[in-house]
Amino acid sequence: MRKNYLILILFFIIFAAGCKLHKDFAKPTAQNEWSHHFAFGSPSWDTFERFPNNPVYQGKDGMEWPVNGFLFNDPISKNWYLYIGEYRRNYAIVNDSTSKNFNCVICKSTDRGKSWSKMGDLFPLNMRCYDSLRIQAPDVMVVYDNGKYHLIFDWVSTNSTWTKMGQTGIGYAVADYPEGPYSVSAKPLKINTQYLNAPLLNKYWRMYAPMLVKRSKDWVMLYMMDTAPPRSWALAASKAQNPEGPYSEAVLIKNVEGKENYPPLMEYFPAFAHDGYTYFPATSVAVNRNYQLIIRVKTEDVTNPEKWETFSAGSFWHSTPEPNEYAGIWGQTITGFVDDSDSIVMMYPSKNKQNFGTINLAKSSWSHLFRQDGFNLSACEGGSFTWIKKGINLDHLKLDFVLTGTMHIVWDFHKPLEIKDTWGNHTFDQNEGDYKEIEISQNQWKVRYINGLNIQVKDSGKVRNLNETGNQMELSKVNGVFTLSVNRKQCWTGLLPVNPGVVGIILDSHSNLMMNHFDMIGRQISCKLLFGSYEALLNAGNQDKEWNFVKDPNFRMGHGAVSKQPSATAKWNFEGTGFKLWMPKGAEFGSVSVFADGRKVGNANLRSDHFMNSSVVFQLKSLPMGPHAVYITSTDGKLPVDCLEVTF
Repeated sequence: MRKNYLILILFFIIFAAGCKLHKDFAKPTAQNEWSHHFAFGSPSWDTFERFPNNPVYQGKDGMEWPVNGFLFNDPISKNWYLYIGEYRRNYAIVNDSTSKNFNCVICKSTDRGKSWSKMGDLFPLNMRCYDSLRIQAPDVMVVYDNGKYHLIFDWVSTNSTWTKMGQTGIGYAVADYPEGPYSVSAKPLKINTQYLNAPLLNKYWRMYAPMLVKRSKDWVMLYMMDTAPPRSWALAASKAQNPEGPYSEAVLIKNVEGKENYPPLMEYFPAFAHDGYTYFPATSVAVNRNYQLIIRVKTEDVTNPEKWETFSAGSFWHSTPEPNEYAGIWGQTITGFVDDSDSIVMMYPSKNKQNFGTINLAKSSWSHLFRQDGFNLSACEGGSFTWIKKGINLDHLKLDFVLTGTMHIVWDFHKPLEIKDTWGNHTFDQNEGDYKEIEISQNQWKVRYINGLNIQVKDSGKVRNLNETGNQMELSKVNGVFTLSVNRKQCWTGLLPVNPGVVGIILDSHSNLMMNHFDMIGRQISCKLLFGSYEALLNAGNQDKEWNFVKDPNFRMGHGAVSKQPSATAKWNFEGTGFKLWMPKGAEFGSVSVFADGRKVGNANLRSDHFMNSSVVFQLKSLPMGPHAVYITSTDGKLPVDCLEVTF
């Protein structure tokens, strides 16, 4: 008996010690322990360094937004070329036959990007082709093969509007030199009338942002497809024996409608090839512009969706607080090449504070893409939030950081995570939940306790010595008493209620944080986070017009969405070890099928004679920690969407 008692005590000691946490979460080994979210944001450990001559190109009156582009390393001349897609501000289409709405300008560098000369426009104003259509072409990609430069481009005819895009599509041209002149094919590779009346998945029909991949025996064209109005984006592929076509029917490669984990709002263009793989960078078009997804596939397998893999999710790129990238990655995404010296050179588009587009360059080592210490977190035109995917009873936190703007170090976080619109705007002003935070700006600190809608400022003061090279913040808890120091000067000591939860970082818009050390001591506990309804609609590619948005205390979150039709779907992407699905019941609802990571795991019967409060209708435990997806679909009743409770 005594022996068993001692074993039990020993087990308890070992278990308790195992829950103790002491780690620097700014190390690259912690990269996957932070959240990487398409709308809330993502920290990055990348090592990209900006070129000193940025921006290398900037918008001008009449063509304010050069926000797309392709960077080409010519294997013959060794010169670099930029094919820059120019647009009017707000992508305006003006009925003016004397000037362009869309244009591609070609620039050349003979000194590896140190200086650039403008070679001219790719095509003249209102060039006639494709059954005498007058076209303008903004976005291109070039592939060199067998002595020729093969150029693929999207085009818009002069009679097009953003609500009438049938006479637009994808074309092909070929030249003997990178700067042209280019000879355009007799027929377009694709024209949007092909899918206008028979869209893929009943929604995708407009094709743009084309990419060209040369395989050993054929060519593959990849391109974006979107809906009208824009709400979800898909990556499609077609193949042909020759670069000028004819190309096969579109096959969707990546799209949000699947049952697996895949973030929405991803726009690809252009791709780059290296060492037998083709890499496809994408940027989330959510408002804070700091989530990048790079997927890759062996070039010979590019038409097989099952062979594609994630190379980097949310941790490949960081924005800097420079005037030329005020808006973060803006337009399409990063594009570049890996050269023979192990350098990866990227072009990235942005906008300045005056709302003019900028084209910029950065470089890193391909074999050393990530830092040994420290991550960057940015927030551009919207705020960012990243959290450690653990429940933590915090005892001590020591930070070493450089900050532009305003950051909030949060702990004991229990607020729901809700997205408010298509572009990923979010707030933490819900009635439910609480958290503590330390706000630090350029000249002030504050300690707050947020409980529901009640915000208590516990104390505040001036930061007199925040500097550009490095700062320290230290928070400790001893016997329930917290002590805060900034740059080794004690600022505050006091009591706060302890309710262990999530630890994370919130950045206000147009803020930038370089976190060199995030050293934390505490104990790991089980925890949960709530994800709201609107994200589930975005993740499945739904349109707002398909749903009724209701405010009702019977919903777990106090509000939710109900499909207008009896057949509907929704999906939550999450990282955790389990989930609970909260849904109300009522007479207009029916049976719901529940899928986890593409596999059906159960059903939930939501039919009831009377409307019943939202409750847990399905749950799943013991998932491996990592990315997952919960997909729900109804077939015999309207679908009410409330929230997902994620456990970890």
